[in-house]
Amino acid sequence: MEMVSAKKRLEAIEKQILPSLFVGILSKDHRWLEKTYTKTLPELEAKALRLAGQCRESGECAQDDPLCDETRIRELFKETRLKLEKEHVTRDARSRFRH
Repeated sequence: MEMVSAKKRLEAIEKQILPSLFVGILSKDHRWLEKTYTKTLPELEAKALRLAGQCRESGECAQDDPLCDETRIRELFKETRLKLEKEHVTRDARSRFRH
């Protein structure tokens, strides 16, 4: 079995996993959002930061590679939280308006 490199896993988090959180957001409830905020995103962010460290240690990422930049990773997760919150608030406002 072939192991996927830390860099490839970081790329998957950024390009596939985080965007997938927004798929079907209109059908997701407050419990999903709460779990995403308190468990999923913090764990995923910690994993991304660990992978970034592994990338740098193994030489897979250059020092100036933005994919492995911890500040950038933290900002990416912060933006994701804000976007999820905004989408959820918008959804709630729409559902209240329709009733």
